[in-house]
Amino acid sequence: MALQIDEQQLQAIRERMDEANQRAHFVIFQSVERESGKVLRLITDIDSFRAIQEQHQDDSDMVIIQDIVPITDTLARWAVAENMAAQQGDNAEVLADLERYTNEVLKENHQTVNPPESTDD
Repeated sequence: MALQIDEQQLQAIRERMDEANQRAHFVIFQSVERESGKVLRLITDIDSFRAIQEQHQDDSDMVIIQDIVPITDTLARWAVAENMAAQQGDNAEVLADLERYTNEVLKENHQTVNPPESTDD
């Protein structure tokens, strides 16, 4: 596991997320690829969701399945993993952390988790 974070760091992250949440709240959305039917549930802020939805309007159907995600330690860990993945997108351990914490947030919010990524692509 690449993600190492202590309670003090977690608290600081949650405070920053609370501030960001005032501008653009977090949502959980579901994306269904039209061609393959692959379903993926992801977390982002509402503004990013709208941008992603517009970018993929020709190949995927996206709907918000939970509007307003509470800021919790789990969501803060997801945010750190998301940030690390944006910086180190080719690091398998970082990507595994992101997948894990995405599913933890989904579970915490009583949503269906994403299936494990298949390695036969």
